[in-house]
Amino acid sequence: MNQVNAGEQGHNHSLCGKAAQSMADSGQLETAAERVVRLCGSEGGALTGWMCDEARRRHQEPQEMAKQVGVTCGYISQLRQGIRRPEDISHDFAVGCARYLGVPAIVVKLVSGSIRISDFAFPCESEEQLIDRAIRVMQDDPQMRASLPGEMVRLPLEVKKVLVAMYAQTSAQDVFGLHELPETVRWLQRAAVLHVENELEAMAGHRDSSGWGESHQ
Repeated sequence: MNQVNAGEQGHNHSLCGKAAQSMADSGQLETAAERVVRLCGSEGGALTGWMCDEARRRHQEPQEMAKQVGVTCGYISQLRQGIRRPEDISHDFAVGCARYLGVPAIVVKLVSGSIRISDFAFPCESEEQLIDRAIRVMQDDPQMRASLPGEMVRLPLEVKKVLVAMYAQTSAQDVFGLHELPETVRWLQRAAVLHVENELEAMAGHRDSSGWGESHQ
């Protein structure tokens, strides 16, 4: 890890700045959709592209960004090079990225792919259907509609996923139909309580039977 860290210092700095430099140099302003398309095309995927964008915005060296996230610069480099897969990031790393980016950890996990958008779909709904439903919610939002590309259908699925994840974070819209989850969670809680009660009863029964056996020896 140290060898990777030492060898990548200057290389990482140029890569972190490269992703957003062309837009900044030209003086053009990106729409939200354009930025997502660019980040998805970053080396290592949208999450590392986002992290490097934020480091550049703060005028930070990659080493400083990595330190604030709680990893080495070599770890970030391995994510960029595909040696490590973004979908395999740990919970602690996701939390570190979330603190650095100022978003909930769930957004980092969605963008990295460690939690899939399909995880929000019910069994009868495919991931594509869920994404299409979320996109329709975005297109119905007058503020968001202006920044969306005209041909949303032609965008790659991965770009759509990141767009939807970021929109879900910045808006109050229920793009995933999460209003249906509380009832599901309540049922899970009830099931968990019943499970614990059954275990306690079983343990109590075991103790009683053990005690009975000892008293009658």
